[in-house]
Amino acid sequence: MSTVTGIAPGASAVAHGGRHAGADRTRAGALRVAAVFADHMVLQRDAPIAVFGTAARDVDVVVRLLRDGGDIVIAQSVAATPRDTASWTALLPPLPAGGPYTLDVHAGDDTLSYADIFIGEVWLAGGQSNIELELHTSEHGADAIAAADDPLLRFYNTPKVGGVDEDAGADSAWCAAVAPEVAHMSAVGYYFGRRLRERLDRHVAVGIIDCYIGGTSISCWMSTATLNGSAAGRPYVERYEQAVAGKTDAQMRAEADAWQRTFDQWNNDVAAMRDTHPGITQPQIDAVLGPCPWPPPVTPFSERRVGAPFEGMVRRVAPYTVRGFLWYQGEEDELQCDSYRELLGLLIDEWRTLWNLDAYDEPTVGYQLSARTLPFLIVQLPQWIDGQVAAHGGDPRRWPVIRAAQYDASESIDDVELVCTMDCGEFDNIHPLDKRTVGERIANLALRTVYGDGDVAADSPRVVHTTVAGEAIDVMFDHARGLHWHGTTPDTMRDATDETGARTAGASGFEIAGDDGVYMDADAQILEYSGIDAADGEHMMVRVSSPQVSVPTAVRYAWRSWGPAPLFNGDGLPAFPYAG
Repeated sequence: MSTVTGIAPGASAVAHGGRHAGADRTRAGALRVAAVFADHMVLQRDAPIAVFGTAARDVDVVVRLLRDGGDIVIAQSVAATPRDTASWTALLPPLPAGGPYTLDVHAGDDTLSYADIFIGEVWLAGGQSNIELELHTSEHGADAIAAADDPLLRFYNTPKVGGVDEDAGADSAWCAAVAPEVAHMSAVGYYFGRRLRERLDRHVAVGIIDCYIGGTSISCWMSTATLNGSAAGRPYVERYEQAVAGKTDAQMRAEADAWQRTFDQWNNDVAAMRDTHPGITQPQIDAVLGPCPWPPPVTPFSERRVGAPFEGMVRRVAPYTVRGFLWYQGEEDELQCDSYRELLGLLIDEWRTLWNLDAYDEPTVGYQLSARTLPFLIVQLPQWIDGQVAAHGGDPRRWPVIRAAQYDASESIDDVELVCTMDCGEFDNIHPLDKRTVGERIANLALRTVYGDGDVAADSPRVVHTTVAGEAIDVMFDHARGLHWHGTTPDTMRDATDETGARTAGASGFEIAGDDGVYMDADAQILEYSGIDAADGEHMMVRVSSPQVSVPTAVRYAWRSWGPAPLFNGDGLPAFPYAG
């Protein structure tokens, strides 16, 4: 008989993380439970709770949720007879928010037990470096860490691996948003979760599953089967295969080790320079140290190769029951921007399929959760341009294509929402430090669209139609109550005052073109609108014109990697970019 337990029930209401001393809490004998299950975890309320792992095929698996006093709240068994593999999944019935509880899993004589568990709201935060950026690195991070003291806001860092790593899983843990542990939480995830905790009932715990790796393409977060089945995805696999062709493992490991040493030294030198010269900018650092040594070499053992974190991370967490997904990614796919829309749709489909509890043939059919109800909340890429590119007057305008792909996904796929961050970028810094605005903005989007909170402002102005009006084009915006100008580019917006009326070409963010397709910077004026849509106060018109385009046929707004994007509504939310 083997038994592994966590902390005693009720021993600590605050999850400080860490592995239970002397025990691997993911296994007991032949019984294994997925590493995401641990002391202090948050389980999703009001939905079937998936608990899963592996066990001997000839024993029943019994999962029990108990109150502190030992009373059984619910128990669910998975019989040995129908199982033809070692894998098992138990679905506990939906339960309301509450806790603390203990979760016990039994398989024959083997037992695993997890304590200080709450039922609340769970979100998975995925993507690359801008959602990975930790609280201690973000703007005002030290102040946020010092003030963090919420034992019911909890997070789990999925081990960053490119393949199954049982040791890394065994060392992972759920932690509470308290100092000092919260320092290593996703800054976006922290501010998202904190905002939910402010607006939801104070007894509802919130859990964030961090599942991200900096510098990863969208192709890293999908299966190679899905990629190979797509015209947009297949070239990613082919480029990987070409990159490793003809190289030995020893050669590739030597290349990877050499790069890692260079990369680590560069980061250490950057940190030392920031300590010595507070306020130094990234361009100033690059002038001394040179640019970041990126990208790393491509290898079969890299966590950034196609499909790697999907297999090593996403599939290790799924189908842990969640309310939905936060997705902040796209920077790494700039050079393949034309493929991004197709791949984003495929990723959403694949993740929803992976979390589809209907796929598990358990005796719980009466309360299964459809994967179609799982929302994706996407952070649209902010403004950014490489300083060297800008210095030479160039703009490849690839980021606008990524933003458009994200916007189209939100318009055309059910339960996909988008948050605009056109005011949150930093010139020549691909990792803008203001993550509070992003986290709170996406939380407000969740509160409005998922939780039905009508008292939060979450909708950015968006173009609903355009009309040629003589030598001008009239652009109609929705969610535009209080439409105004504010600053020009992100670096001028914090201290700017609101303006109404007109903006001149080059400062409005608008461009128009005629039949020749050549866009010219345009003047723009916010008009008093009295049309049929005016009664709700949410529609506003902007008239766009240029003396260089006498017969305009097309208009676009904020269609640059970095440039003017000054249009905001009365709630302080920036307008979405547009081209049409």
